[in-house]
Amino acid sequence: MAGKLCYGATKNNSGAGTLRESIAFADGIKFRASGTGLQAPLTGNPHAAGSEASAAWALGWGLANIAAGGFLGAVGCTAPTGVIPV
Repeated sequence: MAGKLCYGATKNNSGAGTLRESIAFADGIKFRASGTGLQAPLTGNPHAAGSEASAAWALGWGLANIAAGGFLGAVGCTAPTGVIPV
């Protein structure tokens, strides 16, 4: 939806977030999808600990991690990711 942001299941498409959190959420998904859990760990979060962007990134990473070994379709305003490596 135009003008809406997404950054996690509880706030998905609410428009309440900022562009930074929306991008961080999608980046978390993409990072986890880039390799196995060992190759793309949660500790790879590039955002300052405790920040909104860090939390959004971790939500995206966690969503992709749950889908490991399977297919992750479109999530909110993020494009379908595909198969997530275990």
